[in-house]
Amino acid sequence: MTPIDLETFDLTQLPSAEDDYFEFKSSATPLPGLKEKLYHAVSGFANSGGGCFIAGVDANGNADGGFPLKIGRQDLRDWVDQIVHAVEPPPKYDIKLIDNSGERGSINSESVVLLVCVHESHVGSHMSPNNHYYIRAGAHTVKAKHFIVDAIWAKRHFSKPRLTHLFRLKPEKEGVVQLGILTLTDSPAIDVMITIEPLPKAMQSVESLFPLNIPVVDRHTPFFFDVAIFTNIKDQFGADTNKSANPRKLWFGLRDHL
Repeated sequence: MTPIDLETFDLTQLPSAEDDYFEFKSSATPLPGLKEKLYHAVSGFANSGGGCFIAGVDANGNADGGFPLKIGRQDLRDWVDQIVHAVEPPPKYDIKLIDNSGERGSINSESVVLLVCVHESHVGSHMSPNNHYYIRAGAHTVKAKHFIVDAIWAKRHFSKPRLTHLFRLKPEKEGVVQLGILTLTDSPAIDVMITIEPLPKAMQSVESLFPLNIPVVDRHTPFFFDVAIFTNIKDQFGADTNKSANPRKLWFGLRDHL
């Protein structure tokens, strides 16, 4: 999430120079150039913990005229939406249009200072339409070298919950086989939904309970539930219940994660 409150944010809260979180662009920037800079900034901020692209201010963060509310016949906000969604994958973001400069410069009539605030992303990496990835390096947006892109992918892959499943004999009743959902990473999986397709005949009496909704699965709290008895596990789930080649499909999805 962005560390600023857009509801109350105004230009007086801008720093006096760009930093790793704020990037400034002058009102004198031609629209094609602004579009390209925004592509790169969205990629860079999404890949670097989030940040705000401010268009319509000078190098000191003071309004220097602003940009028109209409780009041709298109609303400025719609124009920005199209640009952000050209980044793959599009990150979460917020837009704010400021028409009051306060004590920070001046804004022309029918013009605004544009804020595009990109949230920290847990999905990546994010690629600009020119097929390059960008990051923030201090107060600059720069192309990410290949090893940086690989590191972003690796970090996000392992920071997200990764689930697997296994079968075991129930500890207190070894004639019963349980199916367990476990996480392979330290990140907890929140609001997990579990579905088995097709549901074994022995479980069809409880079909209405599926998908199972589990509040949390982490390294300390795996989830196990009874699915069969030992004598018919092969008939119910296949010849080798320890391999992913099992003919039955087990689906588990996450609504959110920490």
